[in-house]
Amino acid sequence: MKTALARWRPGTGTQPEALIKEARRRQRRRYLAAGVAVIVVAAGTAAVIAGSGAGSRPRLPAARSAPTAPAHVPGPIPAGAATTVVAWPVGYPAFGPDFGPPAYVDDLAAGRLSQRQIPGIAGCDCQPYVIGVGRWLVYVGSGGTTAISADLKGTPRVLGTTGFFAPSAAPDHVWLVRFRGGYLGQPPVRAQSVSIAGGRPGPAITLPAGAVDLVAGTGAGLLLEVQRGHDFGLALWNPGAAPVALPYSPLWGDGFDATARVVAYGTGCSWHVTALNAPEANTGYRACKVLRILNVQTGSLSSFVTPPGTAGWVPGGFNTVSAISPGDQVIAAYAAVRAQAEGQVRLYVMRLSSGGPARAVPSSAALLFARTAWSAKGSWLLYQGPGEHLWAYQVTSGKTRASSTPCCQYTVMVAAPSNPS
Repeated sequence: MKTALARWRPGTGTQPEALIKEARRRQRRRYLAAGVAVIVVAAGTAAVIAGSGAGSRPRLPAARSAPTAPAHVPGPIPAGAATTVVAWPVGYPAFGPDFGPPAYVDDLAAGRLSQRQIPGIAGCDCQPYVIGVGRWLVYVGSGGTTAISADLKGTPRVLGTTGFFAPSAAPDHVWLVRFRGGYLGQPPVRAQSVSIAGGRPGPAITLPAGAVDLVAGTGAGLLLEVQRGHDFGLALWNPGAAPVALPYSPLWGDGFDATARVVAYGTGCSWHVTALNAPEANTGYRACKVLRILNVQTGSLSSFVTPPGTAGWVPGGFNTVSAISPGDQVIAAYAAVRAQAEGQVRLYVMRLSSGGPARAVPSSAALLFARTAWSAKGSWLLYQGPGEHLWAYQVTSGKTRASSTPCCQYTVMVAAPSNPS
């Protein structure tokens, strides 16, 4: 087994050094095996995915209360959301060569909740691990980057024998990423666009010197992770030109989300560690004073300071959550609740067009690393609500809805358009 090298330098702040160093190390660790960027274990042997400072770790869901909604919530999440939500893992994260723990598949249009396998999903601390691309899920499989219908029906398709990939600005495409020797960040780094539905892959391109990873494709070039002294920053790059650093020189680990048009990241960020008696005990996390929203096509930049009474925006990491709504109209982000040592967060939404203040989402208090997703048309924000169930918030009206779907603290929560019945 080959293991990607931890590249964070030791912390120099006033927080406990060992905890900060571990959070940084886990934030960038990924596993490799058998020539592809995955790790699997023998059939019948249980394996637990390593914890991640970026929140990418499976958890055994807590004991569930009865699936009831508070009286003031008028009904379930509407079928008109036309969305299928995949939440993973369910139960203890045991892996074999061709299986992992099951997922919940919640078809909001049909009002049907089922439990299904993600075929051949690998046990790793990967980023991205699973993303939604149109009606597809793309994930790290035992044979490499793999795609399957978002309802987890049908036969999965291996897109390439590498477990490293990145979202593309082109519809129904992803970027496959390969490193020298299979080690994360080892140059030369090559990327190749591939259609999920099939067809001939695009030409392989070599990322420029100093680039250590491809984060996402955008309409203004590729968003890269680049070496910056002892740390790693963000830059946009087009072949034939030099990479251009993003405004305010953000670090890779302070990313929130990226689409073809918008990149969201934090600045003025610092490390915090939760208390020994906190629900997320001894956990290092970042909190950022300002959330920046860069329109990469126009160059315009919006800034949102952390809401009053909070200790900073908590980045979920690129390709781990769906923060920006379809159409790039609204962004959802968690902010740490004081005191920081408790590891509690609250969800806020901001309209990108108006630049108005952040608005708190009702009943959205949660633990660190809670997941969010947007309905297929972007009208409903899906999040962890009271009673450990999936809730939805309609930004335009301020209405909330609740479902009986168990939630959250999952490694993956992805929303996709429901297949027409």
